[in-house]
Amino acid sequence: MDSADKIPFELQSVEGVRYHKLLSVLDRSLASVVDTFKLEDLQAIFPDLAQEIPEKLADSYEQISSYLRNSANADFQAILMQYDMANKLTALDKLVSEAAERKAASTSDDGPVSIMSPDTINRGRSAAIKRAELERLEAKLAQIKEENADSLSALSHQRETLADERKKLETTIGLVNKVCT
Repeated sequence: MDSADKIPFELQSVEGVRYHKLLSVLDRSLASVVDTFKLEDLQAIFPDLAQEIPEKLADSYEQISSYLRNSANADFQAILMQYDMANKLTALDKLVSEAAERKAASTSDDGPVSIMSPDTINRGRSAAIKRAELERLEAKLAQIKEENADSLSALSHQRETLADERKKLETTIGLVNKVCT
């Protein structure tokens, strides 16, 4: 029985090297466990049956071996599917190949990657956010300064108008006082 025959069709399409190696290891392990259980061992356990009905004992042995192989293989496949091993190992293969490509593409002048502290990493991530917030606040400050300048100009104009009105009122009061006296 070929190991590809034991692999469900949807899992056979996965091309990951590590996944196929894992399947191969599982198949070899299962074969070694099942192969340790031999017909001769079963005949030694049941010597009377081995003499009286050897063909039925041989059929029973085949059924037991087949059951052990199939149930263990089904358990392996369930575990592989439960933990999504096909996709995870394929992703790992992809990461390893990308790392190898990056390493091959890097020049020898590239120094070792420095290890940054978590504080440095966090500051680096937040720097762009802080710059954007600073720009927003500076724009808001400029807008408020412009509104203040407009308000001061309007206030200055109102003071001038009030001063003119006061002078007119004082002049009018002065004329009224002269007329009344």
